Amino acid sequence: MKSLRTPLALLLSACGTAAFTQITITQADMPSAGDTVRYSNTTTTADAATTGADHTWDFSALEPGTEGADTMVTVGSTPLAYQLFFNNSLLYPEHKANFAMRGANIGMQGFSLSNLFDYYKNNSEGFRNVGFGANLNGLPTSTQRNPVDWIYRFPLNFGDQDTSISHFQVSVPLLGYFGQDQIRYNEVDGWGTLYLPTDTFEVLRVKSRILRTDTVHIDQLNMGFSVPEPETVEYKWIATGMDQPVLQITTLGGVNTVVRFHYDPEDIVTGGAAVAGPKVVRAWPNPASTVLHVEGMGTGELVLLSGDGRVVRTWSSKGTRAQLDVSDVAPGAYVLRALGKGAVQHVVIAR
Repeated sequence: MKSLRTPLALLLSACGTAAFTQITITQADMPSAGDTVRYSNTTTTADAATTGADHTWDFSALEPGTEGADTMVTVGSTPLAYQLFFNNSLLYPEHKANFAMRGANIGMQGFSLSNLFDYYKNNSEGFRNVGFGANLNGLPTSTQRNPVDWIYRFPLNFGDQDTSISHFQVSVPLLGYFGQDQIRYNEVDGWGTLYLPTDTFEVLRVKSRILRTDTVHIDQLNMGFSVPEPETVEYKWIATGMDQPVLQITTLGGVNTVVRFHYDPEDIVTGGAAVAGPKVVRAWPNPASTVLHVEGMGTGELVLLSGDGRVVRTWSSKGTRAQLDVSDVAPGAYVLRALGKGAVQHVVIAR
């Protein structure tokens, strides 16, 4: 990771008020093969919509939850069958990827994608997702986004706006096909200073509104149907040299579903009494299919919430470990709250 950070302790000890100007984000600030980005997932009720020029966002009170890491790998290290559309600059120059990153499995009735890798292209024009490779019902396949999804266009400056339309379609043997149409509306709606628990960053703030419609066609019945998804909004705070947003708050249908931020406790400058760490509850495997194991709970209640905030399932816990039956929970992204413990996990149910 190409890290350029300003520890909060140094800012607090500085005399006077520092004057900052807005930064510019370019291809050099995006990830590349071999990079690993550490992060923590948590929750927040803070207002993500507040923004503007020379703005200060104070998220220093975020409590670290589950920690994770994204590792970017070379295209050549992914399964050979996946590389068909993403490693050929002669036939598919627009889809020639710079790196790949493992993605979440997808599953629904009669259709499953596992061992999934997303492929990304990064150059002076912008950063985009060009498609994915996966095992489709156990068979390896590669699928291009056509057009591709432009996540950012470079250079990225305050006030920039753009729209990206993308599409993919996957043929499903003995079923038909599954497709998705997406529209991404990007706006760089702020710049300024972002305070996180272990770091302070000078950032650009990007708001992405994403509208998706899923399409399923069943050949045997010669019929198809489309299902619009709730609007997704990604609020992203981007700093130079950090590869990925240092803070991202994602809402689905207006409800916060994912809060992810850069977290490196080694950056903390300490001096004084030790502070107790956050209460941690671990859940695995993630994604889960039949049983979700939970550790570190104790006596209390576990609540599974859907992306729109609905209570899907509750369990009582009386020990430090629990096994939760999720075999009849619909595939998707959920929030697992440990009531009485103050901990939150973001879990995926996949078949």
